[in-house]
Amino acid sequence: MLTVFWQSLVLAVAGILLLRLSGRKSIAEMTIPQIGVLLTIGAILGSDVAGKGLSQSLLAVFTFLAVLYVSEWISLKWNLAERALKGAAVPVIENGKPLTANMKKLRLTVDDLEKRLRIAGVARVQDVQFGTIETNGEFGCELMAHARPLTRGDLEEILKANFPQIVVPPPKKQADIFAETLIPQNQPPAPNKLH
Repeated sequence: MLTVFWQSLVLAVAGILLLRLSGRKSIAEMTIPQIGVLLTIGAILGSDVAGKGLSQSLLAVFTFLAVLYVSEWISLKWNLAERALKGAAVPVIENGKPLTANMKKLRLTVDDLEKRLRIAGVARVQDVQFGTIETNGEFGCELMAHARPLTRGDLEEILKANFPQIVVPPPKKQADIFAETLIPQNQPPAPNKLH
């Protein structure tokens, strides 16, 4: 009984460490090869508990992760390999009109498309220039010019064109949430209520 505990502990730690090597992604962001390898690793680690042996299971997990690593390296080097292994984004909206043939291929209903538009903060299909379902299943879109939000740069151009005497001051540089990822020392302490 104690042996099973220690073997399970070793498998759990080894599984976490080996999966950590495969990259930081949630299941929703994974590609088809990544999900396949993840499911296989789960089956392999589970089979060790059924009696296949610790070393054989760890070797099998390492082998599958190596295949995943090599396939992703190949995908980075050659676009054709990336397209073959991961697929390509599929257009579902063009010039404000749903592309029903592509939606049928994806088994994407109009209600599903509308849900994805709402999540993206888009109120009307007609406001979308191009919309795609990406290889990880997420929805990406480019709004038509009339539906794009006004940016600070757009406003500065309008002000300069209509009021040439106005001087727009540059924005003040403030620390942002990206600073802590670039320089770990910039990370603010966690609030006490989170401890």
